[in-house]
Amino acid sequence: MAELPSVSIITPSYNHAPYIESTVRSVLDQRYPKLEYVVMDGGSKDGTVDILRRVHGESSPPMFLWVSEPDGGQSNAINRGFAKTTGEILGWVNSDDRLKPGAVEAAARYLADHPEIACVYGDADFILGDGSYLCACANPEPFSRRRLLHFTDYIVQPAAFFRRSAFEAVGGLDPSLNFAMDYDVFLKMAMKFEFAYVPQVWAEYRWLGVNKTAIGSWRRLDEIRRVTKRQGAWRLPAYFRLEIVNMYMQAAKDQWRQNHFATAIAQAARAAGNAVTSPIALACLLDRRTRRVIHTGKILRASVV
Repeated sequence: MAELPSVSIITPSYNHAPYIESTVRSVLDQRYPKLEYVVMDGGSKDGTVDILRRVHGESSPPMFLWVSEPDGGQSNAINRGFAKTTGEILGWVNSDDRLKPGAVEAAARYLADHPEIACVYGDADFILGDGSYLCACANPEPFSRRRLLHFTDYIVQPAAFFRRSAFEAVGGLDPSLNFAMDYDVFLKMAMKFEFAYVPQVWAEYRWLGVNKTAIGSWRRLDEIRRVTKRQGAWRLPAYFRLEIVNMYMQAAKDQWRQNHFATAIAQAARAAGNAVTSPIALACLLDRRTRRVIHTGKILRASVV
């Protein structure tokens, strides 16, 4: 059996006092013997620093460090955090998410036993603000470069672990991105290296209804279009095209209820146009994976009504 590698985990944080302790303890409780953990706080003013100071004083190895100072955004904080560490395997956990017990060791052991793999990712569960289980994340699926680029981002970021060598080979996270920095770096690594999927729940993604993936809407989709285009995609990936169709249809319904019939018809026409010009997106509607993702989306939206 191969020797277990060293692992470095980063948590970028800013004003997440209600959740930061849960996140930090989910990493420290991994009890992985070769773990470095760094919290990069962007200068929080909500009590986060007091929590970090207290938990740090109570912690024992693995190594746990934290800093609190202004940064250049989430990607900048994560890149700077990794630069402070020496682990062979990297991952990051946002300050409202959590790792499942044993996740680090499972990922590290897989990468130790499969030296040809640069990134391994698992499954994740959605949890509510109070930490209770909401539903399973429907996105993860076995690795396919084609589907990652042309269909959807099916890698749940906190459940992914990757080699430092691969991360550095593609230049790390792009600090100009606000919504799709994880999708971008996974695409860049996937074009050069091998990925693998392990069907085990390794992370919990806290669904608050104000997550960037939930509220980014058009700006998020424009950023995804830019990210995928520079990797060779000639149109927005299929699942995201379906998001556009849904957004236009929701707008059409809202306009119809307000008796703005001409505007409603125009929005519905835009929805239809985005659907019929993407045969891949239309074909996805017949795929049970897509229906699972759509059903999960309904559960998430209903949880914040």
